[in-house]
Amino acid sequence: MELADQKIVAAIEAIWQEAEVLFANNDPARYALKLEEAWEILPAPKEGFGESYDIALAIAETYLILKDSAALLRWANILQQCDPARPDDGEREFILGKALFENGDMKGAETYFTTAMHKSAGRIFEGVDEKYLHVFPGLAAVVEEELPADIYEQVEALSEAGNDLADADDFDGAIARFSEALALLPPPAQHWEASTWLYASIGDMYYFKDDYQAAANNFFDALNGPDAQANGFVNLRLGESLFELNQQERSLEYLLRAYMLEGEEIFSEEDPRYFDFLKTRIQL
Repeated sequence: MELADQKIVAAIEAIWQEAEVLFANNDPARYALKLEEAWEILPAPKEGFGESYDIALAIAETYLILKDSAALLRWANILQQCDPARPDDGEREFILGKALFENGDMKGAETYFTTAMHKSAGRIFEGVDEKYLHVFPGLAAVVEEELPADIYEQVEALSEAGNDLADADDFDGAIARFSEALALLPPPAQHWEASTWLYASIGDMYYFKDDYQAAANNFFDALNGPDAQANGFVNLRLGESLFELNQQERSLEYLLRAYMLEGEEIFSEEDPRYFDFLKTRIQL
C-alpha cells in the first residue's frame, strides 16, 4: 500500500536523511532510535505500507549490530507483517532466523533459516557469519554448493546404476534410478549441479521411449540448474523433443542454442532431420 499523505512521506524522507548522517558518524544506537521516529509517524495500520518494510528491516539490522537481542527479535517479528504484497525472497525469514539464533532459540532459527534457504535457493546465506551456517545439518553444504559426502556417494551410485540400465535399453528402470538420485538432493533441487544431469538423464530416457512431452518437461527442469543454459546437450535434446511435438518455433530456439554452443558436431550422431530443419530456417 502506498502512502497518500505527502506530508508524511516528506517527514519520513527527512528522518531517513538525518538517520543516514548518524549512521555515517558511526552512531548506530541513535540511528535506530531515529528510524523508530519514522515508524511512529506511519499511519495505522503501519505494516500495510511499503515504507514499513524498509524501516523495520533497517531497525532490526541495526539492533543486530548493537547486539541488542531483545530489540532485534521484536523488530524481526514486526518485519514479518510488513508490506505483505512485497516480493518474497526469504529476507524477512532470514532476519527472524538470526534474531531467534541470537536469543538462543536454535529450533526456531532452524525453521526460519530453512524457509529462507528455500525461498532464496540458498543465495541469501552467501557471505554471512559462518555461525549461522551450522544451525542444522546440510545448510553449510548448500551455501558452499557442495553436496554432503554421503548424499554425493548415493547419487553417484544410483546414477551409475541408471546408466547401466540405459545401456541395456531398460529405460523405465533407468528413470527409476535417476529419479531416486534426484530425490536425494536437498531442496531446492535446482540449486545443485547434479540436478542438471539427473533431469537431463531422465529426459533422455523419455526421449528414447518416444514420450516427447515428458522428455521436454524434464529438459526444461534441467535448464533451471546451475550454468545449465550453456549445456549444449540439454538444449539439443530439448529442441529435438519440441520438434517431435510439432512446436517448431520453440524447437528452433533450442536447436540454434545447441549449434551456437557446440557447432555442427553436436548434431553428428543425431537424426539428420533436426539439423536439416535448422538449416532450412537459419543461414549457418
